[in-house]
Amino acid sequence: MLTVGTDTYISLDDAQEYLSENYISTDEKLIAWNALSDTDKEILLRKALKIVDSQPYTGFKVQTTQTLEFPRAIYTMIPYDVYEPSGIWPENWYVQSEVPDAVKYAQCEIAFEMASGTSNRVKLQRQGVKSFSLGNLSETYSGASNSIVSHEAKELLKPYIGGGYRIA
Repeated sequence: MLTVGTDTYISLDDAQEYLSENYISTDEKLIAWNALSDTDKEILLRKALKIVDSQPYTGFKVQTTQTLEFPRAIYTMIPYDVYEPSGIWPENWYVQSEVPDAVKYAQCEIAFEMASGTSNRVKLQRQGVKSFSLGNLSETYSGASNSIVSHEAKELLKPYIGGGYRIA
């Protein structure tokens, strides 16, 4: 059984609702996802969580005792008076009170992508292959070992990864 805040950002029911609202019923990946047992879906959500939490996020966990990477406290140059003061965090820190929906949906997208099987490209990247050729076709990879398996998830997490954080 999944426990939100401990081994997942999103419940199985909420993940199912998100996927049903964002993919048509004939989508091959949705068909593969729906064919899985609830136990298998939970396993994929846990695996997806590990990928989500392995990314290089800006800021810090809000509580040092929290299990997961979100919610986060992020330094911002926006004036302090725009936000409510929060606990021990000093001025110019934006402190998330909950996990952003984008993070929850990224976990869904990764699990969803895994349900239809890992692509050969992702398998090669995980094995450390940096480039390969097949006839006239040639591909080169960055070699990142914690690559996100879903383009959709990558886009959802982009605002939280690396050198900046946009507050809108």
